[in-house]
Amino acid sequence: MIILIAQDPSLAESIRVPLQFEGFQVIQKKTAKEAYLEIFENSQVVTIIFDYQQAAAEGINNYLKIKNLENGKYVPLVAIIEKHRIAEQITLFEQGVDDFIFLPFNPIELQMKIRSVQRLIQLTQALKEKESQIANFKNLNRAIGTLNHYINNALTPLYSFAQITKPEDPDQARKLKALTEETAMFIGKVLRALRNMTQQKELKIVQDGVYQDIM
Repeated sequence: MIILIAQDPSLAESIRVPLQFEGFQVIQKKTAKEAYLEIFENSQVVTIIFDYQQAAAEGINNYLKIKNLENGKYVPLVAIIEKHRIAEQITLFEQGVDDFIFLPFNPIELQMKIRSVQRLIQLTQALKEKESQIANFKNLNRAIGTLNHYINNALTPLYSFAQITKPEDPDQARKLKALTEETAMFIGKVLRALRNMTQQKELKIVQDGVYQDIM
């Protein structure tokens, strides 16, 4: 989904129609605030195209703050701007705008820019996938550390009891056997929990103690 922020009907149509022809879903918003609310609620937005002249009147920061949203931090910002506004282009680029559609444009130039937008979308998706992989790796490390803590805690009383158990005492031997079986069962649950987590598409690990239900 591409969000197009433009109040000028002719400008909006000249951008929207070619994008839709290329298969993009385009939603037109009249202000940055409307776009902000859309992205806040919708994680399917892949690009924002906006009219620089309108943005300058509204306040460019209203557009740039979209990048602060969780759903917006990897969404490319593409400004529609006159080709001769070189200083403004440099400033926008330094502020976080990713690409430009230059005015005036012809259909060929717009098609090339659409291809550029498609590459931006692909790069954005690759970044999001890589971030997800890194997050899963960190979460798995946390999970292993937590479960290792539980296993060590379970083995400590077994080890301590084994040290003081007298083999010739039948009662102590039965207690040691029972404790060993309970510990083995608990460790089995811990390992099954780890296996289940690694089979999930996304690992969602919260604070230490989330596994209390397996004890």
